[in-house]
Amino acid sequence: MLFLGTGVFPALPPIDTKNFIASQGEEEMVVTPVLSHEELCHWQKDFAFFSRLTEGKRGVSESGKEKSCNVKETESIEATQQKAVSDDDLSRTIRELTIGYPLEIMAPAISAYDRSVAALIVGIAKKESNWGKRVPRSPDGADCFNYWGFKGAGSRGIAMGHGCFGSPEEAVQAVGNRIAELVALRETSEPKNMIIWKCGSSCATHSPESVRKWIADVDLYYRQIVKN
Repeated sequence: MLFLGTGVFPALPPIDTKNFIASQGEEEMVVTPVLSHEELCHWQKDFAFFSRLTEGKRGVSESGKEKSCNVKETESIEATQQKAVSDDDLSRTIRELTIGYPLEIMAPAISAYDRSVAALIVGIAKKESNWGKRVPRSPDGADCFNYWGFKGAGSRGIAMGHGCFGSPEEAVQAVGNRIAELVALRETSEPKNMIIWKCGSSCATHSPESVRKWIADVDLYYRQIVKN
């Protein structure tokens, strides 16, 4: 089940997935991405940022100021976070794309986000759970509405290692807000810049092919949303 292997946080620097050094271990392929100093800085910075969000903290680091990666920084994340503006056309597009899948009922909540953020919500959900067909469930077997492999606790706590939400709307808000934070922080919504959602703090135990496929699969549905 895909959700069991997902990362914790939605963040990452842009990575050229062709630049990997692979070595065969005794039991599994270990892959180390070849990162420039700037890329490594972004990875560490983004991961730390989302770690603090999960702990209920916002803004700058504990030291009081984020370290620069020598690139243009975004304005305040809170100030630039995507606005929740309902889009009937976007909702209809999402419903048509996901008809018959559990994610379909979340279309109105997803469409409250900027189209690029909504596209990522849909694309990642397809990759991680087949739009709700493979999901963590509570001890009583109820759907946790976690279609993204998100590990932050929901109002129903944690189930099978992942957040268990009380409603579809709660789930979309929790995941959508994280994705919106990342898009604002990275100043891009391109799926290739979202691979930390799959890898977490490192892609060391993921093969180059699995990384490329994750990006390609998310991108396929992302494009169908953003192009409309």
